[in-house]
Amino acid sequence: MTDEVARALSYFSMEHAAPFEARPGRGRVLLSAPHAVVQTRDGRLKPAERYTGMLCLLLNQRRRRPCLMKTRHLHDDANHDPQSPYRDTLLALCAAWDVRVVLDLHQLSPQRPMALCVGTGMGRHLSGLTQAPQVVRRAFETRGLGPVTLDDPFSGHGLCTVSHAAAQAGMCAMQLELNSALLMEDAPGERFLDVLEALDAALQGLDALVETEDGAACSLD
Repeated sequence: MTDEVARALSYFSMEHAAPFEARPGRGRVLLSAPHAVVQTRDGRLKPAERYTGMLCLLLNQRRRRPCLMKTRHLHDDANHDPQSPYRDTLLALCAAWDVRVVLDLHQLSPQRPMALCVGTGMGRHLSGLTQAPQVVRRAFETRGLGPVTLDDPFSGHGLCTVSHAAAQAGMCAMQLELNSALLMEDAPGERFLDVLEALDAALQGLDALVETEDGAACSLD
């Protein structure tokens, strides 16, 4: 583990006063990590998915990518509860920062066979950017991170998910479920830095896709 990654890991073990942290940046893709700290779902405490927060933090520090990360437990689950200050903040940021795509990061069990599941709400959350899942898939498979599945085992279609809320507000939204075996520093198949590079490539590809689609739309006006 590099010093940079170790610092990012320790960041999500600290006590934070604010429940979540927004960091501005460049581009029209917003990274989200609603489970970067422990959460409570239906009265049951669930473990943190700290590596999702680390990926957001490092991509912001390295590439100035905009992100929103959960930093303190409020006895809530921002990807499940009917009302969520985290989701409200995310939608406000999307409007303020002219965001077109939201990537909501989560972790899969290391026992799952896939490297990544791209949840699109069964296609309903893409808001016209139908090529967006393929952009993400190529970024991972090019680096030997596979298989990549679509909406299997998770589609992010629930009415109280971050991706559903973003899609309802007009963004293309994808729930990216990353296999924890690729992220954990003590796992035999750990490839955290490769995942970081794959996400960086996906962000670049999605920005290019948005620019192309917006240009095509303008030419039709």
